[in-house]
Amino acid sequence: MKLSDTDSIAAIATPAGVGAIAIVRLSGSNALEIADRVFRGHIKITEARGFSVHHGHILSPEGSIVDEVLATVFRSPQSYTGEDLVEFSCHGGMFVTQAVLDSALRSGARPAEPGEFSKRAFLNGRMDLSQAEAVADLIAARSDRARAASVQQLEGKLGSKVEQLRAGLTDLCALLELDLDFSEEGMDLVTREEIERRISDIHMLLGAMLETYEAGKIARDGVVVVLVGRPNAGKSSLFNSLLRERRAIVTSMPGTTRDTLEEAISIGGVLFRLVDTAGLREATDQAEREGVNRTFEQAEAADIILLVEDVTYNVDPAEIEAALDTLLKNQHLIVAMNKNDLVCWEPDLVQYDPFCKRGARIVKVSAKTGEGLEGLRRELFDAVTSGKIQSGEDVVLTSRRHRDVIMRAREDLSFALDTLHAGRTNEFIALDIRGALNHLGEVTGAVTSDEILNSVFSRFCIGK
Repeated sequence: MKLSDTDSIAAIATPAGVGAIAIVRLSGSNALEIADRVFRGHIKITEARGFSVHHGHILSPEGSIVDEVLATVFRSPQSYTGEDLVEFSCHGGMFVTQAVLDSALRSGARPAEPGEFSKRAFLNGRMDLSQAEAVADLIAARSDRARAASVQQLEGKLGSKVEQLRAGLTDLCALLELDLDFSEEGMDLVTREEIERRISDIHMLLGAMLETYEAGKIARDGVVVVLVGRPNAGKSSLFNSLLRERRAIVTSMPGTTRDTLEEAISIGGVLFRLVDTAGLREATDQAEREGVNRTFEQAEAADIILLVEDVTYNVDPAEIEAALDTLLKNQHLIVAMNKNDLVCWEPDLVQYDPFCKRGARIVKVSAKTGEGLEGLRRELFDAVTSGKIQSGEDVVLTSRRHRDVIMRAREDLSFALDTLHAGRTNEFIALDIRGALNHLGEVTGAVTSDEILNSVFSRFCIGK
């Protein structure tokens, strides 16, 4: 696929704010000419070699100096977008950066749309669609595992794996369609057993890829952990201790926390989003009632419910059962037996039988002294990652879009096997395989539409 719109585009490629430097990016068929209109240095940009850097000044269309810059020149096709591209490294103030961009826009460029530089890179064959998506994921990564998964995809491992599978299906389709020409002469180019084996092998490989999605989703989006419990059980204190900072207000008064509070920590390279909530009790006013309602809403959307219990409080098993019936759906449950520093006896674990029956992990902690916090961190990590963490060599699905199209491709291969077992001719089997080929092509962009592209690139920032 080749880009038809060759307008030159410009945008600020660095975050808004004040910093040492900022980058204004310019790309398109006449990007070098536009750069010459705004840049004055020892050499004209149109005469500069690719991969060269030049010192000079940006001028306004009226001829006044806007800023002192370095201009980096990339010539087509060896650039990020596959087009002629210039990057101006200017001083990092918001006003001066905008002034440099305005000079480029007033000299013939148009403002870039969100993700348009990466979209042009895809359309010009510089990367496949899965790699383009990895660019946005890498920018948004908030944990080491999210970064690693994005880098793996940016390197083309997912696209390469999908194209291998497509090549196998394409070869099989060619045999099936060629076999139709020879069937009248009583010759079989491929046996029914061989057809079934080839389809089943790829069907199995797609299933293995789909099984990586849960781990990939954890790597990309993180794990939501919602702290719930009675008022004064120590939820906010435990929240602060896990964060290693005083983020939530803590007092001896019950009901201090009335709204949800979210912060993130990294455990084992995985992002955990901790949500502190209001205490679970009968509300006495509208504000408290709203806080309790939000607690239940957050708990329902959680990956892990971290139930904080005060070990100095005698727990009623019936009360526990009622609370768990209300809170638990498919979430993991971890019970933190807090305030362990206040007791000199071993708590009666019989009262925690209802937790154990629900598969809960129980950890004794003290939010005040830090006792048991490392064990709690390990339990949080193991609850969602045990048996799911992939090796660095494995292709991991992190995108729901990729999962959905691969799932549909696998369904098409299931239809192909059903068609084969029903004794229908090769042309009908090939039709189902073609459906799988088209769906797999949506991963890399080999088969795509404007609707898909607009959906993918609309979530990019401007300038990328």
